Amino acid sequence: MKSEELLHLIENDNESETVEYKTGLKDAKTIGQYIYALGNSALAANVPHAYLIWGVEDLTKKIVGTNFDPYLEKAFVENKKGKSSKSNISLTFYLNKYIDPKLNLIWDKCQIDDKDLVCLTIDVSHLNQPLKFMGIDYIRVGTSNQKLNMFPEKEQRIWETFESSKFELEFAKTGLTYNQLSEYLDLDSYVKNITENLNNDAAVKDSLVHNNIVAQVDKDLFNITNLGAYTLAKDLHKFPLLQDRSIFITKYRGNMKLANAIYNEAESSGIVVSFDKIMKDIMDHIPYHENYDAGVRKEIYKFPIIAVRELLANALVHQDFTISGMRPMVEIFDNRVVISNPGIPLIEPLRFLDVPPRSRNPELANLLSKFHITESRGTGIDKVVYALEQAKLPAVEILSKGTTATQVTIREKKAFKDLSVTEKNEAIYWDASLKYVNDMKISNSTLRETFQLTDKEASLISKALASSMEANLIRPYDANAGKKFMEYISYWGVSVQDVHHS
Repeated sequence: MKSEELLHLIENDNESETVEYKTGLKDAKTIGQYIYALGNSALAANVPHAYLIWGVEDLTKKIVGTNFDPYLEKAFVENKKGKSSKSNISLTFYLNKYIDPKLNLIWDKCQIDDKDLVCLTIDVSHLNQPLKFMGIDYIRVGTSNQKLNMFPEKEQRIWETFESSKFELEFAKTGLTYNQLSEYLDLDSYVKNITENLNNDAAVKDSLVHNNIVAQVDKDLFNITNLGAYTLAKDLHKFPLLQDRSIFITKYRGNMKLANAIYNEAESSGIVVSFDKIMKDIMDHIPYHENYDAGVRKEIYKFPIIAVRELLANALVHQDFTISGMRPMVEIFDNRVVISNPGIPLIEPLRFLDVPPRSRNPELANLLSKFHITESRGTGIDKVVYALEQAKLPAVEILSKGTTATQVTIREKKAFKDLSVTEKNEAIYWDASLKYVNDMKISNSTLRETFQLTDKEASLISKALASSMEANLIRPYDANAGKKFMEYISYWGVSVQDVHHS
């Protein structure tokens, strides 16, 4: 790993289940436990790498440097009485000796700001079983190492990733002629809506193969991939592994589940074929009022169409197909809409606006962008934040539900003064993030404009800003600015002091 790549990783990733920062760690046994805990967490998250980095403080991520050298360090080993003493065994040899199964450890020594750093990349992309260290499985829980057998749901997730790591490109139907493909796939919809010029059968065949909708196994014989079936199926019930993956829409009477469902519908066709219908079904169950502008009637929905659309598309493209018994869901209540999908985010939710998008289903993400359902440049959450602000709704809430699901909630309109402390913090954070990625800052004045408050309510904003800073969601852009001219940025933004320090 190059120095600039390591710096980018440090700037964009806090300590997590797949990233750990250390300053002086040298004990071989402890390093081994970290390696296997981080590696197993990478397997559970279905990502290829985890990282153990020396020379960085864990909470502040301040680069302090290290004198640790993995190739010069000797391992401490225990004698029969359980006492540790330094041996002549090199650290790297010791770690490799106890690796089970064999693991690719990539050690890189880098310099940043004239300080020495060491980055260990733990490559788990080739593994097909959990890692053990000295016969014990370890896993990360938050930022701590725990024995894997204490968390059976995480161990199950690891095994599931081995079973379905290539789900998109696995075959849903095999041995079909080109003419038979149209019995299962809506090829008319494909040709009509994809951003390609397909004017004959040969062009359609080439496009289907190129986009991994099908795999050609003979001159006129094709296999339909899971990707092709999930997106273009005329009827998902013809694909047993996918029939329970269609999106489920429920409308409840009131604000509670109980037995109040008045509409339950699972879409039976592929998501590309049915996306517009799914959106119509959702919006048909969201209250709206009519507004006339220059004699033109407009339907103003309680929850913005653009926000619902972007969150729905995200739920579809980021779902984890290796988790069984779950499907994307949209639950509509009188006071909120909840959209959930199998799988937890691969990126810390608070960083959705500034960190480049990562998808566990890259083929699906790429294909949906060609149908203008998603955007490859990752601006969906920007649109959600902006649309909710324009509609005077509370900020979007994004939660990881245990280790198996992501839940996103948008709520009905509330006056800023009626928001909870947490809701105010989140509203200010997302506004600061949206403005920062567009080269702007927030201030008491801009927030009053955003939330449509008067000058007399400046103290309300001042109190909310203080709360957001206390929650470490925002910070001053220039800590030396006068109170009247104080501007703020997201906690991950670059301040004046950061620039001067560098």
